[in-house]
Amino acid sequence: MFPFQARTVPGYGSEFKRRVREMQSGFLMLGGFCKVTANSGNRVTVDPNRKDAHGIPIPVVHFRYSEADREIYSSMRSSALAITERLKADVTQLPSVEPSGFASHENGTVRMGNDPKTSALNSFCQSHDVKNLFVTDGSTFPTSSEKNPTLTIMALSLRAADYIKERRKRGEL
Repeated sequence: MFPFQARTVPGYGSEFKRRVREMQSGFLMLGGFCKVTANSGNRVTVDPNRKDAHGIPIPVVHFRYSEADREIYSSMRSSALAITERLKADVTQLPSVEPSGFASHENGTVRMGNDPKTSALNSFCQSHDVKNLFVTDGSTFPTSSEKNPTLTIMALSLRAADYIKERRKRGEL
């Protein structure tokens, strides 16, 4: 992993080492992140025929980039290329033509929302169908960016706990 730029410098031997050392004092890594649009076809299911070592069906991730996702990525890539064209430096790696998805946080498998027809949970992470069931993890997000969702999960968990406490006091749970 270190030095980072060594992964993109071509060659080997003494010339490779010289170039890596030359770049070590300062280099710019330009990266972009794009949001993937919510799509009901992107989901996690379980395989009814394959089980793990404990006899639990294994998860199967179904995911495809949509045309909108590809357009968003293409726009980001065009912006990145426009920036690199103006740099007064050596560019050693350009963004790939296709999106790669290396910063994913899988979310949205037990979605939150107001409509029980399109979501499993209400805005307090409570099941629409099972009154005493609350889900407080990343699966509640209808959509998410590439940012780490931990603090949002914690905030929603605290909010759900307060809701449970108040409903319990009233005898509703």
